[in-house]
Amino acid sequence: MDNKKLSKNFTIQEFECKCGCGANDISVDLVDRLQELRDAVGMPLSVTSGVRCADWNREMGGSEASSHITGNSTAVDIACTSSRNRYIILEKAVLIFDRVGIAKNFIHCDVDPNKTAGVVWVY
Repeated sequence: MDNKKLSKNFTIQEFECKCGCGANDISVDLVDRLQELRDAVGMPLSVTSGVRCADWNREMGGSEASSHITGNSTAVDIACTSSRNRYIILEKAVLIFDRVGIAKNFIHCDVDPNKTAGVVWVY
């Protein structure tokens, strides 16, 4: 596994497809904004899903048009372990990302230029 640093706090390994296929084509803009978010909240952020191959995306129940599977993946899911952490992350995420999704145990952030910007949704 490659442990190449992409930013001060994130390595390429964190964004690799979780199925083990090695897919890791993550957007530089996404990583830059994620680092900005990490700096703004002042606490570590755990990536639960970054790049997904088509098979893993289906396994995860992801949309066929998921931003996780674009040729240059533009989406990331960040673990949320408590309501307080969710609030802290969301407060800053909506200022840094144009697209934010909220689930019970993660926050989805993406920079997909082919999808509607300025949106927040729930899963």
